[in-house]
Formats: sequence, C-alpha cells, structure tokens
Amino acid sequence: MAMHAAASHKRLTEFHQSLNQDICMNLPILLDTTLRDGEQSPGLYFTHDEKVYLAQELDQLGVAIIEAGVPGMGEEEQNVFRKLIHLHLNAEILAWNRLNIDDVRASLKCGVSHIHVSVPTSAILLSKKMQKDASWVFTQMEEVIGYALSENLVVSFGAEDASRTDLVFLSSVFQHAQNLGAVRVRYADTLGIMTPMQTSLAVDYLVQGLDIPLDFHAHNDFGFATANALCAWKSGAQVISCSLLGLGERAGNTALEEFVGATHFLEQQFAKFDFCRLRELCTALSLLCNRAMPTHKPLFGSDIFKHESGIHVDGLIKDKKTYEFFSPEKVGGQRSLVIGKHSGRAALKYMASLQNVVLTDTRAQQFIGELRQRMSWEKNVQAEMLFNEFLCNLMSEQSMQLEVNHHE
Repeated sequence: MAMHAAASHKRLTEFHQSLNQDICMNLPILLDTTLRDGEQSPGLYFTHDEKVYLAQELDQLGVAIIEAGVPGMGEEEQNVFRKLIHLHLNAEILAWNRLNIDDVRASLKCGVSHIHVSVPTSAILLSKKMQKDASWVFTQMEEVIGYALSENLVVSFGAEDASRTDLVFLSSVFQHAQNLGAVRVRYADTLGIMTPMQTSLAVDYLVQGLDIPLDFHAHNDFGFATANALCAWKSGAQVISCSLLGLGERAGNTALEEFVGATHFLEQQFAKFDFCRLRELCTALSLLCNRAMPTHKPLFGSDIFKHESGIHVDGLIKDKKTYEFFSPEKVGGQRSLVIGKHSGRAALKYMASLQNVVLTDTRAQQFIGELRQRMSWEKNVQAEMLFNEFLCNLMSEQSMQLEVNHHE
C-alpha cells in the first residue's frame, strides 16, 4: 500500500511538472471532455469498455486531462471511474461535479483525486434556474471548495454560462476560486454565442487577475468553437477543453482534432503529435456512435484531399504545394484526383497518362464538353466510369488506325 501511494505521488508530481513545463512553453494543455460533455450529445452513451478504450487512446495521444464523466449520476458512473483510475494513465482523470457537497462525496466514493466543480454565474441562470442571488455563489464556493480541499482533492472551478456573465463579477468569482485554493478556472461559453474577437477580449481581461490557468470551454452553436478556442489560447487561456469529433450538447464542442491541427500546422505547436493515430481514433469513435464523419470534415474528411477543379489539379500536377498546405500522409490521408464537371484538359490528359494513354487537347475538350452537357440534365452521372469508357474507345480507335497504317 505504501509503495502504491509513493508511486501515485511520483506520477502526480511528474504530471504537474509536465503541466508547468507546458505552461512555460505556452503549449496548449488539452482537456478532453468526450467522455463527459461528448456523451451528453442527444441519444449518445458509452459503455464502460468504450470509455476505457477512449481514455487509453487519448492518454497515448498525450492528452493531459480527461474529463471522464459525472460520479453524481450514480454507482455505475462511479464504477467506470474506478476502472479508469486503476489504469494508472499519465493523464489526469477529472470528475465533473455541480457545486454541492453531495456531488463531491460521490467523487470521493470512486477514488478520484481531481475534481471539477461547476456553477451557473450568469444573471439569468442564477435567478431563473438556481433561484439564487450573486452572493450565494461566493458562499457556496467557500463551503464546497473548502470541503473538497479538506478531503485532499485537487479542485478546478468552472463558471457555467460565463459568456453571459458580467465580466467584472466573473473576474471576482475566478479570483475568489483562486484564493480558496482552486488550481484552475473554466470559462464556459455554454450557449456557443461568443465570436473570436469577443473571446480574445474576455480572456485577456480575465487572465490579468489570475495566477492559475484559465480553461476555455467552447460550444459550436454558430460554428466558432475552434476559432474561439484558438483565440482564447492566443489571449492567455492555457487549457483548452475539447472533444473528439466535437461531440457535445447541441452543436457540440471544440473538436480536438481541429484545434490540435490548427495549432500544429498554423502555430507550430504539438510538433510530435500522432495525427494518423488520432484519425484512427476519430474513425473508430464515429463507428461507436453510429455517426458518419462528414466527408468535408477538416483534416480527416474523405473528400479533404480529393481534387476535381481543373485550375487546382493543373497546379497540383506541377507542384503539390500549390493547393495542399500540408501532405495528406501527415494526417493519414491520401490524395486523389476526381473526374467531374469542373475537370480541365490538363487533369484529363494527366489521368489518361496514368493509363499510358496519350490524350490530345482536342479529345480532352471533346470528353469534357459531352460530360458537361449530360450533367446539365441528368443526375448521378458516373464521370469516372464514362472517362474510362472514353479512353477504352480511344485506344480501340488508335489500335485500328495502327493496323490500317500497317497494312498500307
């Protein structure tokens, strides 16, 4: 038992040293909430085995904090926390709680060492949902955070609906959490109503009064989740909450793969991140959820590296960097050229050359003209099949011409 406690203390020390190093380097700290907020997607749930699998994969990818669920939901949720804790992952296993002592006791029952306590802070939620006033927030924080710390828990504090909360009030709440002993505070854009500019201004204001990390938790109701997360990090938020495939309430959360992709390729962060493994995980998750990944999904969509437009394909044939910012192989993708309405002569000639067929400009223009005419009145035209038939007919014509020339 003593050896186990010593080993656990060593892992915890190394974890916090790693977090502190990331903070000093300004590397975003990833907090994945797929197993908590992601599972709150309507109609979605994970079995214990699925939660274990997802947590292990996230840990292998280097995710620092895994928000794994809500122990206050009952015994079964507590059981899966016990399983996760016994895995001894490098990642912090975080339990989500409402700001009340009963929830904290439920977290204690399953043996977690890190908890998150959350409370509404906007005027509308305090008055309509909680039927409390602003002073109650401070009193409740003192009672619950004080109790959690007395039980040797590591506590992070979250403001639900922070984006509709008065900033001066919110700043005082965050500073109070810090003074009480919280190690991190969370700004939750619960309704996904922030714009990137608003996010930058809010985060910049809030971090001025903090010595502990700010965690930014975005929702994607207006399509800004990834952009807002990026702006939050650039403005001083050291921890970014995200979920695989952006799973979460309503329109979802910041997609982990999109945020990591943006910071890697555009901001030179996460230099050694394994995007191929992340792609496999996202694909597996889409199957677990029975939710197809959109073909245009950033980084991993099946159409991301398919090219049809004649202008683009002409550039790609000459230099791949003309229309690909990074190599498809870096994210486990594969480039392909597609025949279609927008194909140009250069693309058709190139595609023909791959089959050892020489296609003249005249013949290429003939095919694309006929294809566009057919597509103007008919749906589901199989362009690639028609092109292959066209090439076969062309080769037959050329063979017959060769025979004629030979006999002459």
